[in-house]
Amino acid sequence: MVSRRSLYLLPEEIVGALVVDSEGYVYGRVEEVKVEGNKVTLAASIEVDVGDEVVDEDALRRRLAERGFNVHSLNLQELVSLAREEGLTPPRKKAERREKIVKGFFPVEEIAWIDKGFDEYIILLSTPREAKYRGIKEHRKPSYREVKNKLALSISRGFFGVVVGVAIGPGELAIRVSPSPSMINWLKFTAELRRRGYGRLEEKFSELINPYKNPKIDVRELSKVKEVMENAPKEVNELLRECMEWGEYVHVPWRQVLKVGDVVILE
Repeated sequence: MVSRRSLYLLPEEIVGALVVDSEGYVYGRVEEVKVEGNKVTLAASIEVDVGDEVVDEDALRRRLAERGFNVHSLNLQELVSLAREEGLTPPRKKAERREKIVKGFFPVEEIAWIDKGFDEYIILLSTPREAKYRGIKEHRKPSYREVKNKLALSISRGFFGVVVGVAIGPGELAIRVSPSPSMINWLKFTAELRRRGYGRLEEKFSELINPYKNPKIDVRELSKVKEVMENAPKEVNELLRECMEWGEYVHVPWRQVLKVGDVVILE
């Protein structure tokens, strides 16, 4: 993977960065940086909400131990990889509470680039680490039906923006990408929260920013609700993105779309 010139960050700066693998799948966020001699590795974790399906790590350890493997020192990523090598489907369970799970470690050598977008750091890996974790073996041809509202990351240009739609041009399709949102339909967001059963959350948001006095807000106003948003379920964060309205944009020809996973990978 030929990548762009990267940002360089101190260990304390890189904690919390979003980690995306080479297939466009989110591996997690940086939890910590470990330095052992000349070897530097980064731990990636994921946050799960109540009811989310996750790998049952304890059950997986028992199954592998029963087959004679020493699994005491293996992390979750290594357990899943070993299970797949053995032809085992990792058992799953539903999370009973919101929790953070350390998925595994990756060496600094796997980092293709580090960039910043939407006020957070993003790491693109040169390996299909998350694809392997999910058991995705074959790369499907990208579909233009699966790109809307996803981050767009360019191998050669770094963070590109968010895909806001598919555009039609002379003889080809293109994706419309905006580098940043300009406004949020706050009234639509709070109304949809109530409709989906998030009444208490809607009250908290509305107390901080009245949706009837402020039906649309500048994205910078989100700093007022940052703490509430950070503790909200993933569905709420996804809904917020759906209520964003985009300003400036560029068009990227479809032929430059390499992969579509959780994010869109461009040339």
